[in-house]
Amino acid sequence: MLRSLLFALVMAALCAAGSLPFSRGGILDTPRASVLHHTQVELGGSFTAYSYEVTDSAGVDTTSESTFAVAGHLTVGILGRGELGVTYLGDGGISGNVKFLAMGETITRPGIAIGCENLIGEPNYEFWADDSGQLYDYGVDQNWAAYVVVTKNFDYFTGAPFCINLGYGLGRFQQDTDGAGEAFTSPVPGLFLAFEFHPNMQTRIALEWDGRDANFGGSYAVNKWLTLRGAVAEFEQFIRSGEDVNRTDVMQNAKFTVGAELTIGPFFSRTELEPTERLRPQRDEDAYQALEEARARAREKIRELQESME
Repeated sequence: MLRSLLFALVMAALCAAGSLPFSRGGILDTPRASVLHHTQVELGGSFTAYSYEVTDSAGVDTTSESTFAVAGHLTVGILGRGELGVTYLGDGGISGNVKFLAMGETITRPGIAIGCENLIGEPNYEFWADDSGQLYDYGVDQNWAAYVVVTKNFDYFTGAPFCINLGYGLGRFQQDTDGAGEAFTSPVPGLFLAFEFHPNMQTRIALEWDGRDANFGGSYAVNKWLTLRGAVAEFEQFIRSGEDVNRTDVMQNAKFTVGAELTIGPFFSRTELEPTERLRPQRDEDAYQALEEARARAREKIRELQESME
């Protein structure tokens, strides 16, 4: 079934549209409050294909134009407290990203991180370009996208296999002020949130609002180094119909993307952590097994104490 799902996502990307998800580290298109280990490296790439309508010179007939592009990111963990990275957005070029972990997540408390993305002078730093090669003018500057985010994974806290991500940001997290092209306007501009469901240690399914649009997707960890990912972005555009929709506007069409991430290292100063500290920021099946064994030993100790008191 998993192979069928991945195949369907790939075919959708080849046939339809493209997206910004996976052009940075995080959930889909939103950051999370965790960082890589010191000198650990994450290399991600995504293939996108997107379509929009083009009106002829007479302004009567329209045709569907489809094309594709690639995006990617490279991120390095610094001292277990921060990340430095670069993002490549096709025609938009390269920008920088930085994140600092203000409070690390544990089993009982959430993680908090602050950061900034799109560290570039180009105010219209965007993935999209029109048929004339001009970058999409979104109406809100996309650069210097500062944010704060809180993340809590409930897998080991309550046994419920889900994670909640909540944050606020500027720049790319903000909708256009006049709401042009939006299916609906966010009541709190800059607010972003995500809900992740973890049916097992390898699979994540996510639904998020990235501050501008709704995205749905997931990932599958082939092993501890390689993760495959897929998403449908701006799917709220599916519900739009009528004269208020301008299909010649690339931002008024739902999109698809597929990608992969390779995580290697740490290369220096590797630290052996306790199982409870290794559970986040990344899934660690060995750590989970070690924690379960510790719980089993604790239950056995409790049983022995109870028997000795009888």
